[in-house]
Amino acid sequence: MTTNNTINERIQIARKHAGLTQKQLADRVQISQTAVHKLECGRSRSSRRTVSIALTCGVDPIWLETGRGEMSLGGFNPNHEDGGKGESGFRMPVIARIPLITWEEAKSYTPETAESHHPENVKAWIPVAPRTSAAAYALSVPDDSMQPEFSEGEIVIVDPTLKAEHNSFVIARADNDSRATLKQLSVQGSREYLKPMNSRYPLIEVQGELIISGVVTAKYKDY
Repeated sequence: MTTNNTINERIQIARKHAGLTQKQLADRVQISQTAVHKLECGRSRSSRRTVSIALTCGVDPIWLETGRGEMSLGGFNPNHEDGGKGESGFRMPVIARIPLITWEEAKSYTPETAESHHPENVKAWIPVAPRTSAAAYALSVPDDSMQPEFSEGEIVIVDPTLKAEHNSFVIARADNDSRATLKQLSVQGSREYLKPMNSRYPLIEVQGELIISGVVTAKYKDY
């Protein structure tokens, strides 16, 4: 089955198929009701939660994204309060996806600006567990400064809503530096340092304000 519907129309079709209100759908995929409304009326072209929306509504994510194939995803009842476990005993997987952004974009990425930062042309989408916030994003490790913990080319999952603490892996920059970097935060009294894991790179003492664009929660690797 194929359809000429837009993704905005398909989201509304999927929601009604599941018997959910906009607020119920928003609560289950952890976005605002306003975001759902914008998606359905065409004011937003896409969402990083498309896969989660599809699975919550019991429709095929590929159909929702592209209009190709069959709409229904059998095997569970999307209206069940336990998160989609139907009479068959099948529990739907709850996953989401986040955009792989550039390091230039990461400099000013915050929870408040996450929606407006939504890239129009995303290079790749990274699947993640729902413990990440709606503001989360992914970055490709640019060099070997964090080996052996993070290798060049690996993908790190970053959540800008989390509070950075001593020994957190962070995406950060000093206010006098235009570049963001992946380092381990080290707090020694009133002093803050950005610490590389690779001993060939120098320890960076933060001069002035430390601007943190997010805390690394996981890494992802394709084979």
